[in-house]
Parts: sequence; structure tokens; C-alpha cells
Amino acid sequence: MNIHFFEEYPNQTNLNKLKLVKFKSVVYVATKSFKQFDNLRKKISKINPKIECAYWPLLKKSYWVSPFAYTEEIKALYNELLSNKQKKSLKVLLDLELPFIRKKLFLINLLSFFKNKKLIRKFFTDAKKLNIDILTAECASTSHFVQKKLEFFGISYPVRNHKKIVMLYSSMIPVKSIEFKIKDYIKLRSKQLKDNLQIALGTIATGVWGNEPILSLEQFETDLKFCKDNKIDTVVIFRLGGLNEDYVKIIKRFI
Repeated sequence: MNIHFFEEYPNQTNLNKLKLVKFKSVVYVATKSFKQFDNLRKKISKINPKIECAYWPLLKKSYWVSPFAYTEEIKALYNELLSNKQKKSLKVLLDLELPFIRKKLFLINLLSFFKNKKLIRKFFTDAKKLNIDILTAECASTSHFVQKKLEFFGISYPVRNHKKIVMLYSSMIPVKSIEFKIKDYIKLRSKQLKDNLQIALGTIATGVWGNEPILSLEQFETDLKFCKDNKIDTVVIFRLGGLNEDYVKIIKRFI
């Protein structure tokens, strides 16, 4: 099993956690520009040369990528990637989430919804010519109906030249029955999508909300075992800053 990491706050303290990673891995670095990402990529290569860096763009005003984001920010992100075509393939994470941390965007950008959704699709269709591997961070759907709603709202897309990272954040799921439904969904989709499906586990550190519950070591091991049993090849942990020796000991049993 491959173990990768998200890092939403790539400061020196959090990036130094890469010294605990003794295996090949990918870290998705959240930044608000490619220039900033490129600078951090050089810094990370000095901390741990085994680590591959992936670009996790955050939009300055909209934060997450969705059809409710500002059109100019979606266009700017696409143009930024176009102007920085990579010699080597670059992983780019589109964090597809509705703007619940900035609820005014639902109203402000409502009229741009369909135009923005079309722009987001452009990332998937043009990724190869940009030498980019697109990955999407998505919520898990518990039913066919819910999945269609996620696709309508532009925070999930049928696999087209990209991989899905489905978020199974056990520490944040309040009801066990919902967790079981999400796991049933993953079991089904792992057979359908195979290598195009990855699972995000967490949370082992807080994120933008600031109050995310921390995943216990016992549940962390349980979730990794679930992924292994369902032949999930790659797991992405949210987030690097919460990594410690105890989590590493558990990870070593699965890589």
C-alpha cells in the first residue's frame, strides 16, 4: 500500500514531519500560487529527497474549487498551469468542495454556476497536454441519488483521465450507520474504479475549520486495514502536520 499525505499549512514545522517518512511518498502541498508551490517543492527536496510534491491549489477568495468559486480564479488557475507546463508529469489536486466556509459565494456566483462547471471540466480534458495528472478530493456518496447530486453540483465528476480521492474521515463522521454506508460505497467503487480510486483518511490534525476531531490510533489502524482488505492501492492522510511516531508505527505495518 502507498501512503501519501495532504498538507494544508506547509510551514517549516509541518514540513519537518517529512523526516519521519522513511518510504517513498507524495505530499499534496496547499498553496495559493504555483510560484509558491515551486519554492516549497525545492525546500521539501532538501528535507526528504524521497518525497514527490503535488500541487494543491487553494483559491485566494474562493478557497475550494467548485462551480460557486469566482470565475476569474478558475480561469487564472487554468492559465497558470498552462503557462507552467511541466517537463515531468505533475500531480495536481482539485479539492472539490462546496463553499460552506464562505457561504456568500452560493449567492454571489450562482449565475456563473454552469459556466464555472464547464471551466472545471476543462482541467480533465486538457490535463494530458499540460503534462498533468489530475486528482480530485471528493466526498463519498452513500447512494446513486446522492452521487448524481454531487455531480450536478460539480463536486464530483465521472473518471476522465483523473483519479478520485474519496474522503473517509472517520473522526468526522458522527453516525456509525453513515460510516458503514460510505464504506459500502468504497467497496463497490474499488471494484469499478480499481487504480483510479484512492482513499483519504483522517483527520490527524485540524484543517481550515479548526475544530476537526483527531483520529484515534485504533481507528486509524482499523481504517488502514479496511483499505487493505478492499485492495485500495493508495491512501492519503490528512494531514502531514499531525504525523508522529505512533502513527508511523502503524503505517509501517501496511506499506
